[in-house]
Amino acid sequence: MCPKCGRPQESEELCGDCLKWEADPLTRSLLRQNRSVYIYNTFMKEVLARFKFRGDAELVFAFAPLFINAFHQYYRRTPAVLVPIPLSEERKAERGFNQAERLASLLKKPVMHPLIRIENEKQSKKSRKERIKPKTVFRTEKGSVKNLDIILIDDLYTTGATLHHAAACLMTSGEAKSVSSFTLIRS
Repeated sequence: MCPKCGRPQESEELCGDCLKWEADPLTRSLLRQNRSVYIYNTFMKEVLARFKFRGDAELVFAFAPLFINAFHQYYRRTPAVLVPIPLSEERKAERGFNQAERLASLLKKPVMHPLIRIENEKQSKKSRKERIKPKTVFRTEKGSVKNLDIILIDDLYTTGATLHHAAACLMTSGEAKSVSSFTLIRS
């Protein structure tokens, strides 16, 4: 497993994506680590589509026991604030809920919403290269999370682009002490 993002692999070395993130001075050490509960496969692809794109918000309760247990396993000693990855207003209206907010609510920890999504394009419609390309995806108030340890919550970690963009915003503008992430699924 990759020690940074949790990608399943034979070696304990950084995976190719993490090597790229760490090689770039703008993204180096922004995201301390990511941990996930499930691995992306055909079954999880269908479950995620039902949860996220077909509006079955109640599926979150099927994930609850393992999601909560895994969170406590990885972040038990971390006195952190949860920050769900926000959707654009258009996307939230389309779905009727934010899946990251639903997941965060399961964890019974302090939740903040300092990030505002300013990039509206669907990540699932982008190529790997387009996802990783540097750009401004989020904004936050200066000092909004000053000196806080943040755990970003999201449904899926693919390339890490969304989480790295969020971490960059929270570390630079928000002045966070650290940023890690916890996702339901790791592809």
